[in-house]
Amino acid sequence: MIEVSELTKRFDDFTAVDKVSFTVDEGETLILLGPSGCGKTATLKMINLLIEPSAGTVRINGTDVRKRRPRELPARP
Repeated sequence: MIEVSELTKRFDDFTAVDKVSFTVDEGETLILLGPSGCGKTATLKMINLLIEPSAGTVRINGTDVRKRRPRELPARP
């Protein structure tokens, strides 16, 4: 399960992602849909730790992703 809570990313004075929250249960599919520049890629990069969130949490199977190194995150076969 992926739990995203109040996820926010700021680049200087620009807020790319503002308090996004959602849950994806195992076996579910989630689509991030929106126009160019709305924060889809930034959200995904925060989930897999390619960029650090400014605020909020991402939990995978109950564990905060910031407490694990990126290569330790669970992968689906």
